[in-house]
Amino acid sequence: MSINLLNNFPSSQKILKPTAPFYFFDVGARRGFHPVFNNYKPIVKIGFEPSKKECDLLNLNKKNNENYYQVALGNSNEIISFYNSKNPGSSSLLEPNASYFSRFAEADNLDVISKDEIQTTTLDTFIKNNEIKDCDFIKIDTEGFDLMVLEGALDTLAKSCIGVMSEVYFNPVRKNLPLFGKTHDLMEKHGLSLYALETFRNGKREFVKKNNLDPFEIGQIVWGDAVFLRDPIKLQGNSKKFEWNLEKYKKLLFLYEIFNLDDCGFELINFLSNKDYFSTNEVEKLNKLFIKKSFKNRTLNFLYDNSHILNLCPKFLRKLIRRFI
Repeated sequence: MSINLLNNFPSSQKILKPTAPFYFFDVGARRGFHPVFNNYKPIVKIGFEPSKKECDLLNLNKKNNENYYQVALGNSNEIISFYNSKNPGSSSLLEPNASYFSRFAEADNLDVISKDEIQTTTLDTFIKNNEIKDCDFIKIDTEGFDLMVLEGALDTLAKSCIGVMSEVYFNPVRKNLPLFGKTHDLMEKHGLSLYALETFRNGKREFVKKNNLDPFEIGQIVWGDAVFLRDPIKLQGNSKKFEWNLEKYKKLLFLYEIFNLDDCGFELINFLSNKDYFSTNEVEKLNKLFIKKSFKNRTLNFLYDNSHILNLCPKFLRKLIRRFI
């Protein structure tokens, strides 16, 4: 997850005390799960990584509530080409569009060094075959193949998913690359609305080289990360498959909190207070939480976002802070 300015120290789960596990799916799980989700307990974390080397490394260092599978997800069960790039993190099931992207700085990260034929399956099939009980949040980072992953998860999206974070593209970095609008339309169709969008630039190669610039601080918007969440107030009575319950509401409040959507959290608390889901004490604590961040929360997030400052702290204090990360 590369969305900046996350609230890495949420506390709504401490007030609400969830009982049902939060099911988090990470498609393209290189480098592992974002630690912000460690705050939600109980949690089940399921990661997918097509690279055997990377998947083996992830499983070697996994926690008890994590499982990684060497599986490539898409919109069908088929054998498809996988393009291994110079930068392993840029490898993809879509071939780079060299004639276009070669104009940009650091385009050689996408240079293909080898090609494999791999089997894909769908998330719906995987969940069914493995008898997984739920799916709350899906994070997808598959270097352009994200829409196809979502197309293979339509049943999951409609029935159980309350959030998706997907990498999206605005320009044809790869051949046959679906652009942002298609992802947005698919999410809206299945009841998930756009809540956050962080975009990333890339400067043109010759200009960056000539002026010795950071290639990602200038230039045209090329890609981004989009967060889509289910809106229970907007969709009252409109969803035929999705059914809200208390635990789903708790999970949505958690997502609102970590993505700093305080206004949405406040609105939802007041909506639910009329339905007697929470006690008066819980409503008061939650309203206070979403209206005004505590000094402790703001301090911890500042230190997290400016990790170089942590190095100035005594070792025992760094350990104490990182216990909460």
